[in-house]
Amino acid sequence: MSARINRRALAAGILAATAVPAIAKDTRTVGTLRGDGTARLPDHAALWARMPLPFTPAEAWHLLSPETQAEIGTAVIGMELAQYVYGDGRADADQFKDDALRSAASDVAHDLLNRIDDRLWALLPDLYGPDGDHPAWALAAGMVHPLGAALPEAPTAPASVAEPDPTLAALAVREAASRDLAQIGNDTAGDESAEPTARWWAGDRRLDAADSVLRTTAPTTLAGLSALAQHYASTSCDPDGEGLTHLVEILADFADA
Repeated sequence: MSARINRRALAAGILAATAVPAIAKDTRTVGTLRGDGTARLPDHAALWARMPLPFTPAEAWHLLSPETQAEIGTAVIGMELAQYVYGDGRADADQFKDDALRSAASDVAHDLLNRIDDRLWALLPDLYGPDGDHPAWALAAGMVHPLGAALPEAPTAPASVAEPDPTLAALAVREAASRDLAQIGNDTAGDESAEPTARWWAGDRRLDAADSVLRTTAPTTLAGLSALAQHYASTSCDPDGEGLTHLVEILADFADA
């Protein structure tokens, strides 16, 4: 009796023998990428256009070798990843649980940030400048002084001129009006004509106006206060006592200041 063929087993064996072998995915090199559909970083071209750069930042990148591009790109990604693990600014519940890991990540982020300047300056001296000085494009354009250069002395601002004390000015006007009235009196002594009388009254009104201004003006300096006190010391200058009252009020203001 011949053996019976297990057709189901035979079909499965044929399919297995003829199938394309499966290739295992290497999860170390192939992961989930968001692609180029995300928002791009700005190039800030408006800022670079204000400077006579020898080449743009984009052109500078292409001047680097593929190995150096990979080095810098890896450093940038690592710096940001370390900063993420450190979690500065996030709530405690959102932090990585291992504080030692977070501390190490913070050290790595700071190390990369502090080293990247020197690395780029060494790679692109035409863009960043040679060691110890500014780049030629900035020096030639007069945008910077050479590092270590002695800068010119800043111009000295003129000394501020104190405002004149208004009391001294008012006293000068009052003294001039008093002298003029006295001179009119001397000129018209014994003359009863209308013109000399009109001149005298005009001078008298001028003196009254000067007294009124003086009694409403407060001194701003000790010199002005002293001159006002000397003026009111003469009773002939203050027959009604208004000036003395004014002086007392001013002295009280100075005492409160």
